[in-house]
Amino acid sequence: MKKYLNLIVCAVLLVAGLSSCMKLDINKLEGTWTEQYDPAVFAMDGSVTFTFDGNGNYHLHTYDALSGESNDRRGYYMLDLEEKNTITFNPMMSDFTNVTYRIIKLTSREMEWQKVGTAPNPGTWASDYLHFVRDNSIGCY
Repeated sequence: MKKYLNLIVCAVLLVAGLSSCMKLDINKLEGTWTEQYDPAVFAMDGSVTFTFDGNGNYHLHTYDALSGESNDRRGYYMLDLEEKNTITFNPMMSDFTNVTYRIIKLTSREMEWQKVGTAPNPGTWASDYLHFVRDNSIGCY
């Protein structure tokens, strides 16, 4: 029994190790993504939408439902998918707009980020951990 338990533990660790080293398909990043969470867990009072053009440019549209205000910002992003699976916003800036996230998940419909230097924590939704779904209803960049 102990032999089988050790085998199972080794298999789980091997799968976890290999999955953390997987390279992401960067072609799936291009397009429009809207931040979204399970409403039973976290309710947003507005929206955050990123559009990536595939050439290092992004458009960020935010809407605050409480104030009725919306903002648009454009900038640059840099990817490091060879070693770290990270996306850095405004890499040339030294102010607060320079931020890096580890891309945890990237499929054709869903994307998850964890802010570099933070640990996954359910209490940090919408700041350290971000979850997006592809938005096919919004126009092109």
